[in-house]
Amino acid sequence: MTPEEALKVKSLTDPSDIFNHVVDHLRKQGKQSLLQAENNCAYRGDGGTMCAVGCLMTDDEYHPSCEGNTIEFLLWETTLAPSLKERVKPNFAMLMDLQNFHDSNLQYEDGTFTESCELYISELRKKWNIKKSSAF
Repeated sequence: MTPEEALKVKSLTDPSDIFNHVVDHLRKQGKQSLLQAENNCAYRGDGGTMCAVGCLMTDDEYHPSCEGNTIEFLLWETTLAPSLKERVKPNFAMLMDLQNFHDSNLQYEDGTFTESCELYISELRKKWNIKKSSAF
């Protein structure tokens, strides 16, 4: 993550901004974040990929011990970097939905969200009262 990207991520506090940042990131990335050796979703995966919550972690906030744990576990059972915990905790339930989307429902066709993914994102937008990002 570049210093500019880290500054942008650390400035995200509004639920709409966080939601749109995550969805925009997943769209641009064009594939799920995985650790192939373990065949698991990853906060930081192979080839520099990042999951729905991983893209909210700056390099100094991320630690490999996060892998294999849900955001719920990371928030309540371990100590996250204070800056990350401050950003994540107020949006915890929405981020659980986005993490579930990445881990269980994310599908691409030729690097683009499938129609079912677009519908799922639409439903999450309604649930969390999120306006669509101007980027897409």
